[in-house]
Amino acid sequence: MGWTQPVSRTFCGLAGFLALALSGCADTSGPAPDALAQANSIRPSGASPHPAALAVTQMEGAPSPLQNQFMALFNADVIQQDVALTDQNSARYLARGYISAFPVDGGAKLTYVWDIYDRTNHRAQRLNDEIALKGSAANPWSLVDGAALQELAARSAGDLAAYLSNTPEALSAATTATDAATQAALPAQVLPPQAAPDQALSYTDAR
Repeated sequence: MGWTQPVSRTFCGLAGFLALALSGCADTSGPAPDALAQANSIRPSGASPHPAALAVTQMEGAPSPLQNQFMALFNADVIQQDVALTDQNSARYLARGYISAFPVDGGAKLTYVWDIYDRTNHRAQRLNDEIALKGSAANPWSLVDGAALQELAARSAGDLAAYLSNTPEALSAATTATDAATQAALPAQVLPPQAAPDQALSYTDAR
C-alpha cells in the first residue's frame, strides 16, 4: 500500500498547539488536536534503533529558512543516535513532521510533532514536545533562534530514537546479537581424554 499524504482539516479558533495567532477559521494541513494530549513517555530499550530504518517524507509548518535549519540539525542528531535514515522504498517506518510557533503569556512556544507510520500506512506513534521562548513579538517565529531550533531538534531526535529502539525490528536484532555474543563467549567444549585401546600382552619363552 502506498503512503498517503495527511488530510487537510479545518480548525476553528485553535488556540493551542497549532495556533498561529489567526482569527476565524483556517484550512490547515497538520496534526490532529490530539497531539496536545500526548506525552513522550517512551524510554530507550537499550537496543540500537538502526534496524528500524526511517524515511522522513514530510516536514512543514515553519518558514523555509527555519525549517531547513531544523532538518539539518535533526538529521545530524538522529545519525549520532544510530538511527538509519533511508529512502521511502527502503524504509520500515515513515515520519511526517510539523513545527509550530504560537504566542503565550511572556513569549511563545515552539513545538514539534512527528507522526510515525509503519509499512502498512498505519500510524504507529505520535511524538511531540515543546520549548518555551522568552520575549515579545507580533510574529512568534521572530523569537525562534538557532539555539531554540537546536534544542527542539535534539529533543525530537532523542524521542524518535527511543521509539525506534522499541520496535520489533530493533528488539529482534538486539536479541540475535546478544545470543551470538553469548555463544561466542562460551568456552570451547573440552572432550574427556579417550582411553588407550587395550593391547594384548605377548610372552616370549625365557632363555
